[in-house]
This record gives sequence, structure tokens and C-alpha cells, in this order.
Amino acid sequence: MQDVRLKDVAALAGVSVATVSRVIHSNGYVSAQARERVEQALRNSGYRLNIVAQELRRKKTITLGIIVHGALSHPFVGEVVIGAEQAAAEHGFNVLLFNSRGNADRERECVETLLKRRVDGIIFTTAVHAKNVALALDAGVHAIEIERRLCDASSAIVIDNYAAAAKAMRHLLNLGHRRIGFVGEPFPHETTDHKAPGIPKERFDAYRDALRESGQELDESHIVLGHYPREPGGWGGLKAGAAYMQRLLEQAPDLTAVLAVSDLVAAGALQTLHARGIRVPDQLSIVGFDDTFANYLAPPLTTIRQPMFDMGYKAASLAISLISEDLPGGSVEFCPTRLVVRKSTVPATATRG
Repeated sequence: MQDVRLKDVAALAGVSVATVSRVIHSNGYVSAQARERVEQALRNSGYRLNIVAQELRRKKTITLGIIVHGALSHPFVGEVVIGAEQAAAEHGFNVLLFNSRGNADRERECVETLLKRRVDGIIFTTAVHAKNVALALDAGVHAIEIERRLCDASSAIVIDNYAAAAKAMRHLLNLGHRRIGFVGEPFPHETTDHKAPGIPKERFDAYRDALRESGQELDESHIVLGHYPREPGGWGGLKAGAAYMQRLLEQAPDLTAVLAVSDLVAAGALQTLHARGIRVPDQLSIVGFDDTFANYLAPPLTTIRQPMFDMGYKAASLAISLISEDLPGGSVEFCPTRLVVRKSTVPATATRG
């Protein structure tokens, strides 16, 4: 049997090659009818199974490496890995999993080990240092970064952190809150003016800009930034959130709402508020970020939903596509986020403010 190519699948489905590619990569709009025809053509042609045969003949290992930056028990990491493993399994690929523990030297060792094992692609979630991503690319191995892109030559699956945090702030401002606090990770230099890239900075910038657009100046007493303690299991953010919230209440006891940089931090903040006898949302509203276990907190947490499983799935699918089609990398795909409103936020008129 001859190799089945994308154009063969397209001919069977009666669509363009670009449409077939969008279906395989889950990238871009495809009508339900066209998607059904493409998926049927993929099944009938044996295209996905044929990928395995092609790579065996090319002496590929049909293996992806995944380097995570924290423990699998961390909700974000776990969901991403599950998504990536699902996509790999659907395409007949194996997965090798390593943990950098957030250390650049350890990350380099992980990359070197995976290269020795001749993996066909490496997924970083989340990369610690750009030079380690470049190490994989320089060896001719496709590298896909998840959550943030450190290396300009890599492909990446990310979200728009600024736009997502802006949604959270608009929600609080539309509820009438004006004394809004922020708890999160630090970033280089000044909290107000520095433009260094990074997820915490992007989320903070959205907080700052939303306040200014509503006619308010930034109040430093409404901000607490601190490093996450690294603990086994990846739950350091919980302890950090409790400590951040304690400091924030001491600095600004009149706040009516808080934006937390993650659900973990928000969960820790809720612990402090409970211990202090401050009722959420009756006395203070709070918003998280990620939508990991937010629905299982008390009260259920309003948060920004990141499509964690989809990010992992898309990253692995993209890596496999680049490998099987012998395509160059370097693209960046933004995944959608949305605000999920639950019971931790109410109008400011209903709070102590």
C-alpha cells in the first residue's frame, strides 16, 4: 500500500489540503459537515496509522519527550500532560516524561537525556531557560513550548494572559468594585513601570491598566508580590496565597475585592479569609486564574479558565504534525480563555465597602 498523504485525504473528503490540516491540528474554523467528511476520510485512508509506518522507515523513534517544570500533582501540569499523552496515543507515539523541578541546569540534563534517546520532539511545560529549548532545536528536534514562549525559534501553545486577566478585572469593575487588591508572583524591577515579559507581569499589567482606565491610580498598598515556596507536590502556591492575603489585609483592610494570580494562590487566600472571619463574597470578592479545582472550593471560585488539556493536546498534535510532514516549526497558537463566574464575587454594594 502506498503512503497516504494529506492531499489523498483531502481528495477523499472533497475539501482542500488546508482544511484537512486544520482538522488534524485542531487549528482554525472548519464547518461541522466538512470536519465529519475529513474525519471519515482519515479513518478510511489509514492516514494516522500510516504516520507510524513512515517514521519507522525514516528511523524515527515515534517518541515525544515532555519536560514539566513541577510535580504532576499540580493541577495545571497534570492536565497538560494528560492532554499531550492523549494526542500522542491517538497517533501511535510514545511519551517520555521528565521533571526539571523549575531548575535550568536540571532542565538541560533532561534535554540531553532525551536527545540521547533520540526522541522526535520535546514539549516544554513550562520551559525554564531559552537556551535549553534552543539545545533541542539545534539538535534537529522539534520543540514546542506551552504556557509561555522563551525561544523565538520554537513553536508554542499559549494564552493571552493580559487579555485574560483584563476579563477578570472588567468583571470586578462592572460589579462596582474600586478598591481591588492583587496577590501574585514578583517580576523584575518596578511593579509599576517595568516591561519585562512573563506570565505574572502580563497579569499584573492587566490589573494596573484596568484600574487606570477606570480613573484610578495604582495604590502600592493594594499589591502583595512574593516568591512561591517550592514544595513536594507543587502546592507551594497554597501557602504563598495564605501569606499574601495576610499581608494584604494588614496593608489595606478596606479592600472589597482581590484578583489572585492563580487558583492555588486564591485557595490560600480563602484560607486566611476564613481564619480571619471574613466572609466571601459577603465581605470580600475574589477571582482566581486557571480553573483547576476552583469549582470545589468554598465558595466555588470565580476564575479565568485556561484550556489546559487542550493546550497539551494541541502541543503534542503539532509536534507530531511537524515530525510526520517534515515541516519547519516556529508558529505560535493562542488558545481561548473565558471568565467562569461562580459564587466568590458579588456587587460591591453587597460587601462591607
